[in-house]
Amino acid sequence: MIRVYVRLYGELRELIDFGDSEGLFSLPDGSTLETLNENLNISMEEVVVMLVNGVAVSEEAVLQEGDRVDIFPPLSGG
Repeated sequence: MIRVYVRLYGELRELIDFGDSEGLFSLPDGSTLETLNENLNISMEEVVVMLVNGVAVSEEAVLQEGDRVDIFPPLSGG
């Protein structure tokens, strides 16, 4: 098992209340961002950018112990 820190932005913050600014999640070894999103019940259509340790990556990126994941939805408004 690995543990990763997750921070959601915009409307995604309404899906999960971390109480603070980020949450800590445990996932099986070899988990990807796609696996994380499935665990969070976030569809890829709701995501525009995902960062792991500050670097933009695809949903196939394999997560490591202690990674910090930022998930951004598409921006809205005018």
